[in-house]
Amino acid sequence: MKKLSTLSKPLVMALSMASISVATVAVSQAATSKAPSSELQAASQSKIDLEQALLLANKAVKGDIVSVEYDQEDRTVNGNYEIKIITNNNEQEVKVHANTGKVTKEEVERLDKEDLAEYKAMKQAKLTLTQAISKANQTLKGTVLEAEFETDFGKPVYKVEIGKDNQVYKIVVDSTTGNIIRSQARAADSDD
Repeated sequence: MKKLSTLSKPLVMALSMASISVATVAVSQAATSKAPSSELQAASQSKIDLEQALLLANKAVKGDIVSVEYDQEDRTVNGNYEIKIITNNNEQEVKVHANTGKVTKEEVERLDKEDLAEYKAMKQAKLTLTQAISKANQTLKGTVLEAEFETDFGKPVYKVEIGKDNQVYKIVVDSTTGNIIRSQARAADSDD
């Protein structure tokens, strides 16, 4: 084998390091270009949709579902649906993996007076959370990202967030009539 001069050894080493750096950057860019940049993209690419997640969660914990939210994990497709279920005046948080459907039970909290009053108002509603989601999705077909029962200006409502065409729409559904009270849009971004 031919000996390299002392000048060519550092040059060969520098070129080797440069080519490794270029390859690393290329692999990194390829990986990030496939990763969803927003929760909307991640949720729409999930194998389990929100309605399936609700069924899986309610199978694991029997009770009344009061909220659900898609939570993207580190800008990947590996998100979870975080679902809150009321049972025996306790709020059980359940997570459903958006790609595998794996259910994990998280913390349990006792309802305080304010939460208990809101829960009682929800029990008086004519619509369930699932029905409100369906009603909102009839208005705007898209990917449901979040839904919850709330008292809005003294009125019991469901707020449903649906993503479509790089927009996230918040649709407010009257819990007694099923009418859409209002809808507003904002741009979907990577901070959703």
